[in-house]
Amino acid sequence: MKDSGSMRKRWEDVWNQLHAQAVPQVVFDELVNAYSSPDRFYHNLAHIQDCLAIFDLTKSLAVHPEEVELAIWFHDAVYDPRRDDNEQKSAEWAVSTIDQFALDHVVAERVFNLILATRHTMQVSDRDAQFMVDIDLSILGREADVYWQYENNIRKEFAWVPESVFREKRIEILQGFLDRQYIYSHQTYRDMFERRARQNLQHTITKLSKVP
Repeated sequence: MKDSGSMRKRWEDVWNQLHAQAVPQVVFDELVNAYSSPDRFYHNLAHIQDCLAIFDLTKSLAVHPEEVELAIWFHDAVYDPRRDDNEQKSAEWAVSTIDQFALDHVVAERVFNLILATRHTMQVSDRDAQFMVDIDLSILGREADVYWQYENNIRKEFAWVPESVFREKRIEILQGFLDRQYIYSHQTYRDMFERRARQNLQHTITKLSKVP
């Protein structure tokens, strides 16, 4: 695992900042194992590391930064591209861990809702939820080489889907983001990613629309 020591230290720090009775080291190992599954080409540990790095850019603006960080750790903990309840299961895992280590259930509830926000089915107004959603979508607004690696990895995760079906569904998803007034909810992330994200998505839709 890349930077395993620093990742574990960061995990320990966030639990200590939340005044947990103990640091759930076993859960850290379980999460690393889950994110290291060989069939995860994008929703893996590198994605979590990237999300944490992006979050650090605005961490000081978050209302409950430690809770956002926990939500980042857990938000793709359960991931099966054939299912539609991954966020729900990931959120439940987070709540179970938080409750087990005697944090206030209000913390668990907020983390639960932050993870569910990454289903990207609705606009969010809560600042921490905005950060959570924008961080998860930040990949859409990255440099071309990073973005296209992401698209290639998503296709690998859905390798079992026929090409024509994948193209149709992928266009539908990406067009849904383009049709929004803004892809990013918070102005800070809008300034960083909105313009490039729209370029990337339009380019992808054009490419997917061409007959192979």
